[in-house]
Amino acid sequence: MKLSADSLHVRTSILAIRGDLDELEITGATDTATVHLTLRRDEPVLYNGGSGLFPFFGGITGQYALPGLTTTGTVTADGTTHHVSGRTWFDRQWTPQSDTPGMEIPRFTWLGLDLGAGRYLSVWDTTGDGTSWLTELKADGTHTITRAQRTDRNGAWRLTIPDLDASLDITHRGLPGPHDGLYTGVCSVTGTLAGEAIAGHGYTDIIG
Repeated sequence: MKLSADSLHVRTSILAIRGDLDELEITGATDTATVHLTLRRDEPVLYNGGSGLFPFFGGITGQYALPGLTTTGTVTADGTTHHVSGRTWFDRQWTPQSDTPGMEIPRFTWLGLDLGAGRYLSVWDTTGDGTSWLTELKADGTHTITRAQRTDRNGAWRLTIPDLDASLDITHRGLPGPHDGLYTGVCSVTGTLAGEAIAGHGYTDIIG
């Protein structure tokens, strides 16, 4: 793997991601498939915690998201090329190494939720009991940081956010493939936000 220090440029043996906050390009190839995607930003950047920095298991982590990217490109599999388009959530996070003095082993549940109309939530539960905090991004770039409570409901979740007058029901489905102890899934969201019915989608990562 190679990493660029002055711009986003990550390359592995099969995949490359490069670009900036306004546009990213993803290219890659395996023995049976190729991918070439262009991701363009038309909406504000989401800075977790409002500044992009927050306490994390005895250290400080940095995280920003480009949650509403317009994505176009091609995916070729088994000789057939598919033209694709949609919306993409790009999330970049960096933390101290686990052997940094005072740094605990991370165990968390994270949710990135797209609720439509330029409204996004990045939700963190690092306690394991559903007690969460989140960063809300609105279409005008306004950030709100507040608390939430996540509860299990028959294999799904309910996220209650008093300060946003929100109650969200979230179902999730794990993505295939080995993840070395990391559960990664896609989510469907229904419920109410500020007294209005909403429907959306999102993503989740769980460690521990």
